[in-house]
Parts: sequence; C-alpha cells; structure tokens
Amino acid sequence: MTEDEIVEMIQRLPGLLPPAPPEAVAEAERALGHPLPPLLRRLYLEGANGGFGPREGVLGLAGSDYEHHPDWAHITEISEAFNEDGAYQGLLWLFEWGCGIWSVVDCRDPSGPMWGWDPNGPEDADFTCLFPQNMTFEEWLTESLSGALEKAFETSSLQAIAERRRVPDDPKILPRVDAVDRLADTEIMAAAAKHGSLPPPASASAVADAEQKIGHRLPVLLRRLYTEVANGGFGPKGGVLGVPGTLAQDHWTDLVNQYDLFSSGEEQLVPNGMVWLCDWGSAVWLLVDCRDDRGSIWVWDPMGPYPRDESIDADHDDALFPLHLSMSEWLGIALSGTFDDMPASGFRTMARRLGEKA
Repeated sequence: MTEDEIVEMIQRLPGLLPPAPPEAVAEAERALGHPLPPLLRRLYLEGANGGFGPREGVLGLAGSDYEHHPDWAHITEISEAFNEDGAYQGLLWLFEWGCGIWSVVDCRDPSGPMWGWDPNGPEDADFTCLFPQNMTFEEWLTESLSGALEKAFETSSLQAIAERRRVPDDPKILPRVDAVDRLADTEIMAAAAKHGSLPPPASASAVADAEQKIGHRLPVLLRRLYTEVANGGFGPKGGVLGVPGTLAQDHWTDLVNQYDLFSSGEEQLVPNGMVWLCDWGSAVWLLVDCRDDRGSIWVWDPMGPYPRDESIDADHDDALFPLHLSMSEWLGIALSGTFDDMPASGFRTMARRLGEKA
C-alpha cells in the first residue's frame, strides 16, 4: 500500500473530524523539537485531526474536538508530560491500548520507527517499559487498517508483537517433521508423563464440563492426556493449556477461558470449535479443531513481517491457517523434541511444505 493509498483510505473513513490546520502541526513540531514523520504529518493535514488507526484512533493535535482519551487532550500535552526530565526527546505517545500501554512514534527518524510502552511488567533491572516495535509508522498504520494489529494485541501483547516482527519469515533452518517417526497414542502419553513438573490429572467431570462449554468433544488423545496424565503443561514451550481446575505452573489461563475470549461471541477471532491450545510466544498460538475427528492443528499468526501480496498462498496469508498435522502427529513430534528450537516465524513455511506433501 502506497502512502497516497493510505491517505485516501483514511479520508474515506466515516465519522472523522476535519484535518488539522497547518499552524497546529507547526506548534506540535515546535513543542516536540522534531518534525512529525511525513506520513503522520500528511494524515493530520489531509485526513483528520486524530481518530484514525486502531480502535478509537490516535490522539489529535491541539485544537482537535476528537476526545476519546479521558486524560489527554492532544499529543503535545501527553508528550510533554512523559518527557518532563528529557528522557524521551523526540518520542510521541500516539495511541493507548489500555492499562497504560501505548504505541509511541519516534520523530527523530523520518520513517517514524514505532516503540511500545508497557509499564506493567515486574519491577526488576531486566524489565524495560520502552522497547522497539520493529515496524515503522507506515507499517503500524497499514497493519491497523487491515485489522492484523488489533488481532495480534487481542491474543498476545506489544512485547510479543515486537518479538514476532524481529524475526523474518521463511527461515532457512526448520525441523524436518517429515523425517520424524510418528508415535502411537500410548507412546505419546508415556512421553508426556515424563515432561517434568506437571499438575495432577483433571477429573472426567471437569473435562466433560469443558466440552459442554466449548460445544464440541475434545480429541480422544487430548481427553485421555487430561484425565490420565496431567491437566495440561505437557508439550512444547509452556505446554498445552488445561481445562479449568488445577493448572500447570505459570499457566494463567485455561482452555475454556481462551475459548470464551476468542472463539465465541460477537467478536470471535476464529470459528466455533477452534480451541486455543498452546501459546508459542511471539504473538503465535497453536489451536486444535475439535470439529475434526483428527483434531487438526491450526496456527494463529496475525502479525508476521510477511508480504501481503498475490504471491502468497491464500491459505497461509491469513492470521489463521492449517499446519496439516493432526493432534496426535503434532504432539508426538513435539514430545520428541523436534520443535524445541522452532521459531515462531517458521510455521508459515512449515505449513506450506506439509500442505504440498498432503
């Protein structure tokens, strides 16, 4: 999408207020000590004085009647507040996601590199509130207009999005899943039981209750793992989510809660029956399709730095795409250690390769 196309798209959005006058832009740049990135400058002057972008839109300039933030009237006010001690010169707090989490644009560079601001982490020396988002303002706005940025934030965080953007797609080294011996269900269960510190198994009634809330039966192997081995925690990364009850260490949510958030209701992100199974990190999730007797595994990756053009297979250009492995195949391979070093950026390539062999 070209810069002109972005401006035209913003101009067509309904309900926006008139553009900002040139003097408002000049005043903001004077207060900031740097010119606005050219695209942002054009949008304020030719599009609207705030309100475009994710959700309710970015803050406007002084004089804007677009009031969607309870604490800040315009970008100059908030930037001066954050930069009282001169620590963040040239940075512009542009859009709040909620809970004090902001997207910030760096006006010291004409491309407008985006930064994330999240003050909600642990109070230790390794935590930093401000981190590079690994995208320019143009990329950030394009992804917000496509809905991908909102989807990624809904299911992860700005930190996870930043990590996903850091690693390019199509890495050269991927695990050879086609060369790995598939395990039988009994072997998978035995391997899962050796996974380490696991919660106790779930009761049959807890699994049945989860299935009732989801509206679909879980894959047979997953149901057996929950009732005979552990209520989640086995598998790659942090392990698969469990049903409500005693959860695995470091699991803050369960399979039903994630389903309620993202697989049901008016704002659902994936079809009914798709269950969020494993948080891979870097804004990527693995899901299992309970509508399918095989329990097919799908990948959720809404925010990768991949080209959005006709050269990409449509099945793998969406946020949600099939991995072309069943629940049994995926978990058997995962428990063998094959996926231990699998980067989140590799799933699109792996899905294409497995799809070609199917």
